Amino acid sequence: MRAVLVATARTARQHGWRILAVAVAVCLVTALADIVVRDVVDRTSLPVALAADLSASSVTLLGAVFVSGFLSKLVGAGEAGRDRPSVREIARTLPWWRLILADLLVALIVFLGAIALVIPGLVAANLLSVVGPVIEIEDRRVLPALRRSARLVRRRFWTVALLVLVPVLAASDLNTFAPEPLSVRSVLEILAVRGLAEGIAEAVIGLIVVTLCRRLIALDPAPAPAGGQQPLDRAPAGRGDAQT
Repeated sequence: MRAVLVATARTARQHGWRILAVAVAVCLVTALADIVVRDVVDRTSLPVALAADLSASSVTLLGAVFVSGFLSKLVGAGEAGRDRPSVREIARTLPWWRLILADLLVALIVFLGAIALVIPGLVAANLLSVVGPVIEIEDRRVLPALRRSARLVRRRFWTVALLVLVPVLAASDLNTFAPEPLSVRSVLEILAVRGLAEGIAEAVIGLIVVTLCRRLIALDPAPAPAGGQQPLDRAPAGRGDAQT
């Protein structure tokens, strides 16, 4: 845990303002979309309400995928000694469809597990917590990435739970502090909570997840993904990597 947190803090010192700018901007957009859907769109029309809800959910999903991919690319470039990629370059090179499908599958698995007395859902959420970075770092397809995440996390289950699952559960309650959008002031307060506070939380948790995933991969190397491609941004996993 200490090694992951130290590496996370190092990256935050180097790229903190850039990371915060991206995370806060994405959270502001998703918060605005949510406000529009809940309080501007005519909810009496079922087709309009469904279309609005789908649009807001899509914006939220795309935002989460982009922030995760952005952090993964940024950390990978730093560890490989390359110039940091631009936001446009990252957006153009992300495996969007694989990341989106993986997020949807993880959400479905966790939901089904939560129905089964909650605990299985928490276990599934923990085991699949590094699926996104696995897809980015090792260029894996969705189902192999799910299996790879479970393998990586299983051997250090409680460490991952403390580093990822507990902060995620804590951050999920931030929006409860936001008021109802009844005035301009309340809307600004919502944006402060949903944009700034959630942006900071998402940036910190995302950095921890990416850093943790890279360390787990270094400590538990696996063959290259099926299809012949070598993992992306990987250094040879040797004794020095395990001590880094």
